[in-house]
Amino acid sequence: MTTRQEAVVRLSPLTNVTTSIFVVLGLIDIALLGVVGSHDAPPLMVSIGVAALGLITLVALVPARRGSRGALGLVVVARVISSALAAPAFFLHAPVWVMIVEAFVIVATVVALVLLRRQLRG
Repeated sequence: MTTRQEAVVRLSPLTNVTTSIFVVLGLIDIALLGVVGSHDAPPLMVSIGVAALGLITLVALVPARRGSRGALGLVVVARVISSALAAPAFFLHAPVWVMIVEAFVIVATVVALVLLRRQLRG
């Protein structure tokens, strides 16, 4: 009797470009902790929550790159929630620099999700 072992390889739908965008967005979320205590800062719990979403994004990217669909779903959910939390900056008369950062977060998230969707379809 002969035993054959076959390796199961799951291909990740994350391209280097999509991964890079998600990494930058996760780092931005974490870096926004730097404004805690300033007069431009959002409420402390919002800042901590956004930083947690950034950390979740970065940590989940590792298994997502290895083909884990669950981890990829976690990345997508974290990015969508982070983008949703960025939107109020435009309605609460935030400083211009905050609106620029939040606009970047929203646009980059949409771009990354569109790229990801194209990869999943193809």
